[in-house]
Amino acid sequence: MFETGNTTTSQMSQTELVLRFLSRTPSELEQMRACLPDTRLPIEPLAMNHLERMAAKISSAAEAFGFPEIGVIAGAIELLSQAGSARSTVRERLELGNRLGAQLGALEVHLEFEMAERESGTSARDAWNSSLSTHR
Repeated sequence: MFETGNTTTSQMSQTELVLRFLSRTPSELEQMRACLPDTRLPIEPLAMNHLERMAAKISSAAEAFGFPEIGVIAGAIELLSQAGSARSTVRERLELGNRLGAQLGALEVHLEFEMAERESGTSARDAWNSSLSTHR
């Protein structure tokens, strides 16, 4: 796992900030998952508000650090959470909880992918570009 230490962000390089984002986001994802109730229970408005705030934070940071896929998925979670406040029936809130759970799963997959890339020292784009140049 990444070591980020207690250095203030103003003293950190862009690479260190990216690693810090990637190492902290899994715990934020766990907090977001904790907002989702059992699949048989509807999601509560306070949980939707918390999901919305956390997703907005992840989305904006992901965009700033060059992770557009993570930013888009977190943005979708944010928008679903916003729209969820207007859902009043138990069935609507059950469906919303399931959709949010699916989006959190997608977010987790993309996050794990980016972390694995950083740990291996290669990016999928580099590997793709390398394979393209080999076939020319």
